[in-house]
Amino acid sequence: MKKIILLFVFTAFLSCETKTVEVEKSAGIVALYPGEGDGFSIGSTEDAQIAVDLILGFADKNVELMKENMADSVVYWPPTGGESITSALSEIEGVVSALHEPYDSIKRNIWNAIPHKLKGDNNSSVTVSFKEDRFYKDGTQESLRIIDRIFIDEKKKIYRIHQWTAQMN
Repeated sequence: MKKIILLFVFTAFLSCETKTVEVEKSAGIVALYPGEGDGFSIGSTEDAQIAVDLILGFADKNVELMKENMADSVVYWPPTGGESITSALSEIEGVVSALHEPYDSIKRNIWNAIPHKLKGDNNSSVTVSFKEDRFYKDGTQESLRIIDRIFIDEKKKIYRIHQWTAQMN
């Protein structure tokens, strides 16, 4: 009986082998980028937090928090299309005030923040999806689904924001 158990243990030991699983380090399609990138990799949680802080800071009108993470100028591409808006860091307080003008308040709930880097590039971007509830001064309200793509340079400063929106049902 001992020989059978010993044979079984020996066979089990020999059948166990180390399996190496290749983890894909980059993926995706890069069609419109003029650089040498050949896919995307996951970025840092720090970058995701920078983007989330900006998005929540805007809703709370926390201009100081927003400015901590912004480059000297930021390009914003609005969801309605058209021309981009470039604002200097010194103008951010006025921009936030103007954008909040029709509202009593804005509430944002983050769904996710996914940081990614284009392989071969030092900058990163974070795609953040969230729900925004807008409470207007006239008493009406609306809810939107929003996706922001926040671009962050190697100094950890936001330099571009692209936004897409859709009505909530």
